[in-house]
Amino acid sequence: MLAERNLELMVAASLESLAQPGSTRPEQDARWENAMEEMSREAYQFYRQQIAENPDILAYFQQATPVGELEHAKIGSRPARRGESRGLEDLRAIPWVFGWMQSRQVLPAWFGVGYALERYAARGDEQVRLLQEMLEAFPLFHDLIRNVEVGTAKADLHIARRYAELVPDAALRERVFSMITNEFERTERIILRITGQSRLLEENPVLARSIRLRKPYVDPMSLIQVSLLRRKRAGEEGDDLNFALAATINGIAAGLRNTG
Repeated sequence: MLAERNLELMVAASLESLAQPGSTRPEQDARWENAMEEMSREAYQFYRQQIAENPDILAYFQQATPVGELEHAKIGSRPARRGESRGLEDLRAIPWVFGWMQSRQVLPAWFGVGYALERYAARGDEQVRLLQEMLEAFPLFHDLIRNVEVGTAKADLHIARRYAELVPDAALRERVFSMITNEFERTERIILRITGQSRLLEENPVLARSIRLRKPYVDPMSLIQVSLLRRKRAGEEGDDLNFALAATINGIAAGLRNTG
């Protein structure tokens, strides 16, 4: 049934796209594409510098997320790593996204986007108007912004702070979490500016309400998971502890409706 539904959505979207008359001019397309290319380069370079090539990130990620405990949930078809190397480049994409989602930081969904958008918008009112025009008339950009908006709406840095406290090195913890917080706030700020909203998902009240209604159920599971992780990191072992951790991992994934 799921495969049939996905096929229906794909066919419907393709037919809708083909049926729409071309409404943009070549020079307009060129401006949009140039803006996208410029912002893409900015976001990529920022992400590489702050995340992929940052020596602090791997240690923080391993300690401030339950990525090391995902095996107990038994929901993956492959190991978290491609080989024996313990570097960031050897980690598969799914546990990378899963770990950030479980810890409520949701970093891969938004990190770097705010930096690129804000730098582009800072050049002047003309650039801000172009971003708003693209949001209105450029489907790719519209979907990008709305997906980032959902990612930031699902993040919860108050809960994430509890996960960050699992990192024993206080200096490392503060360097990384402060960097994450600053970029999150920048992303939220520029998304609201471009969309003209006063809060995230203001124009999608159904999804906003859905996320809000899940929080009373997901937040306690996150706090329980942090407590269980603290016990495990302190050296406690046992099938009951691993079973409880697996239950929180599955519960949070189901509650947030994201697995990675």
